[in-house]
Amino acid sequence: MGAGSLFFGSPIWTFNWNPPYEAPLKRLARTGCKGFELTAWSVDMLAYYTPATIRGLKEIAEGEGLTLTNFFFNLPFSRQAGAAFSTVDLGGYKRGVDVVAEIGAPIVTSMTPYPFQSDVKPILQRPISQEWTAAVEPQWDWTAEYNAVVDGFAKACEIAGLAGLRVAIEPHPYRWVSSGQGMLRLIERTGASNLGLNFDPSHLFPAGDMPHYVVLALGDRIFNTHFSDNEGHTNAHWRPGRGKIDWKAIFAALQAIGYSGPITLELEDAPGASHWTHFREATPEFDQEMRRGMNYLRDAAAELNITIS
Repeated sequence: MGAGSLFFGSPIWTFNWNPPYEAPLKRLARTGCKGFELTAWSVDMLAYYTPATIRGLKEIAEGEGLTLTNFFFNLPFSRQAGAAFSTVDLGGYKRGVDVVAEIGAPIVTSMTPYPFQSDVKPILQRPISQEWTAAVEPQWDWTAEYNAVVDGFAKACEIAGLAGLRVAIEPHPYRWVSSGQGMLRLIERTGASNLGLNFDPSHLFPAGDMPHYVVLALGDRIFNTHFSDNEGHTNAHWRPGRGKIDWKAIFAALQAIGYSGPITLELEDAPGASHWTHFREATPEFDQEMRRGMNYLRDAAAELNITIS
């Protein structure tokens, strides 16, 4: 990756959580973004991406001068009641990869699963919870569960690689990869050369990582970004400048590793954003939050003579 070529982007779901995405894509472009990220939240949602829909989205992107940076689609895991470990649906993943390749994204992004598909409370609830815990079942085989995750992602990377795609893991609190070290371990265990990190400081920071340390530790395995801010107690997704994350340190680290590509603002909890708790379209206030966030990051980067287009 060459240094210096950075541009702003956004996931589509902060403008409208669920499809259709044609109108939200045009709106995303009007905020000043040059990149965008699409999603299918489940295997069933892949049905939205018909050949006609894909053609339409490509035409909008071309007309608006937008670049599709990546496509979020989780590697599907499940566990039967009473089972000792989880299994992976590689057939469903292959269907997702086929869609990603057809629509032209270079990266498919996924989170690792919660251990045993367990019901872990969203970290946003932590400040108001008297007790913070998660259930454990006696039959769970922890070694077999992690091996299932490793094997699943090794095979997923093979499937993606055959389609010319890279796989980026988004770290997330309480999942198998919640930290930079968890990412390094998965890379080592899978041996996959096309596996890297979707760098998301709003998840790393509350999980105990110093975000710019992660950039320096992962180096060229930083494939993509999700930028938002929080206070470090939850994984809230506020606009940069509203929390405690050191953005200048992050830009210095990205500059040190020669990162180029999207600076993607994922402002899920900013005022007016579309969200999984209500699914409504984002309000006009959200467009202003996006612009304020981009202005803040542009100024922070400029202190290091870094330009974001």
